Amino acid sequence: MKLPLISLSVLLLIGSVSLKAQNLIYNGSFENYTGCPASFSQIDSVLGWTVPTDYVSTDFFHTCAPLSSLVGVPVNQGTGYQFPHSGDGYAGLFIYAPAPDLREYISTELITPLVANQCYQFEMYINVLNGVKYTSDDIQVLFSDTLISGLQGFGVLNYTPQIENTPGNFPDTLNWTLVQMNYTATGGEKFIVIGNFKDDANTTIVSFSPNALAATYTYIDDVSLTLCTGIESLNDENNFLIHYNQNAQHIQIENSTGKTARFELYNMLSGKVIQTLFNENTEINTSGIANGVYAYRIRIRDEIVSTGKLLLQ
Repeated sequence: MKLPLISLSVLLLIGSVSLKAQNLIYNGSFENYTGCPASFSQIDSVLGWTVPTDYVSTDFFHTCAPLSSLVGVPVNQGTGYQFPHSGDGYAGLFIYAPAPDLREYISTELITPLVANQCYQFEMYINVLNGVKYTSDDIQVLFSDTLISGLQGFGVLNYTPQIENTPGNFPDTLNWTLVQMNYTATGGEKFIVIGNFKDDANTTIVSFSPNALAATYTYIDDVSLTLCTGIESLNDENNFLIHYNQNAQHIQIENSTGKTARFELYNMLSGKVIQTLFNENTEINTSGIANGVYAYRIRIRDEIVSTGKLLLQ
């Protein structure tokens, strides 16, 4: 029997919502923790997350951290300035640092083992610390049926990851960059490790800040692993397009949600310089604001639906 079009649409919507909810990675947005970070190397404070080495080096950043800790949000590490992609926290690790081959990783146990021959879609959002010299597209994911732990040192792990970021998908210091990869399971995989499994000679780096630290340090947020559906999920962030018009000195915002939203613009000291409500396309005058890098957030009610950075000049 052929379903009526409206019924089929409802079923597809229910199915896509259900599949989207089946994230096999617990606490992928780093929101649940045993204690606020007080210093670097405290990823073990995040429930469900650890590292594969014998020394915990990967960092946890959160809004609850003391200002003096250097692991706060949005300001951290002396040079970092980034709001989370969602929620209040994120992780951070070195993807490349020629010490030589200094690497950091992050790992977690999946909620359920993977099923053989099933396609899974891995996603995460990444961003680069302001105080480093390079960006890199080299970040990979290793799937394993056993826990990898207790490895010594900070070098490149001697494993072959199954999936990697799309070449040319370089993150920057302004906005969160989506990394999206598909993986066909062999069956029984229960753990993942995220990081750069390539040595210095085979790692692609691009310089964007010549006088900064000769490394690339990457923030990670909103990690997920779901069944491949062939249906592109939508979220409120996709419904806001933001552009800075330098000649006219205003920020243009396209709002296709039909909802009332609040735009907030912050300077590098976390001071709010603009706040405005809008429910349709709008323009915000920036002629009285000093040049520089600013962070923005868009809220619908109390939910943050979009974040990013703008260079005003």
